[in-house]
Amino acid sequence: MKCDICGKNSAKVRRLTQPVGRDSSSFLVRNVPVVSCLSCGESYLTAETLKELERMRLHWRELTKQEKVPVATFVGAA
Repeated sequence: MKCDICGKNSAKVRRLTQPVGRDSSSFLVRNVPVVSCLSCGESYLTAETLKELERMRLHWRELTKQEKVPVATFVGAA
């Protein structure tokens, strides 16, 4: 896949979990396609993905379900 940043054909799509929203309306979206380039090291979301995430943010109450998620705090060197 061609990278939109450097133009080289070394970009791959990875599926990640992405946080969306803030405060009491924040939630996680699983399986978000993120483009990552092996040449320049950049990662980015396409316009289509950003539009879908915005749609999900606007309708989060209908689209989300409650799940228990274990949380850890990073304590290593910054």
